Amino acid sequence: MAKFCTNCGKELEENAAMCLNCGKLVESGNNKKDGKKKKGLPTWAIVLIVVGAVVLIPIILFVVFSFLIYRNISDATMDYIEENEVIVGTIGDTLRTDDFKITLTDALMYSSIEGQYYTDTPMDGREYLVFFFDVENISDESEYISTYNFYGYVDERKAHVEYLTNDINGAVELNVNLDVGEKVSGYVAFEVDTSWQNFEIRYFENLYGSGKTLIFNVINDESTQNQNA
Repeated sequence: MAKFCTNCGKELEENAAMCLNCGKLVESGNNKKDGKKKKGLPTWAIVLIVVGAVVLIPIILFVVFSFLIYRNISDATMDYIEENEVIVGTIGDTLRTDDFKITLTDALMYSSIEGQYYTDTPMDGREYLVFFFDVENISDESEYISTYNFYGYVDERKAHVEYLTNDINGAVELNVNLDVGEKVSGYVAFEVDTSWQNFEIRYFENLYGSGKTLIFNVINDESTQNQNA
């Protein structure tokens, strides 16, 4: 089929790229296709990119800031631990802080603890491990000592203080305010599995700052012998 120049109307030769009469370039199908290829991204793609940026940028910033905060907290925790002076002992030892002289006199196991009106009973397969302390206030002012200052770790797992209703062997639960030079005998109790082997009870002089940390280690010889038998 013959083609004609769109400018002057002269008939064009087949496959001519330019009109020989007026010099007008001839538009081809390939040129049109190339023009289509040069069009920008579709609207839906632009919207998707914008929405993705709006959603992802806050998430990325949150992750970065969370990591920085976690690292700072970890560094602060390590600094706190390194600032504390750690003193280690066992049954029969007397350890000192700036405020107290603390002696671990004994550590005994109980399947139950009977009182006048109530019997403290642990869960099945567990027992009470009770630490008996003699505490003396060696500071120059009255000081308070509490079970909240003590933490337990049984076989490298954290153990929680057990609050009992009864006194044990004349000792009261260790929550008392001591005047200068005053002494008290008290206990701190934990509920543990009967198969426990190693227990580490820690006393923190200052829960929220630097200070001395006392650690008393106790081994359950009966449990170890039974397991090795």
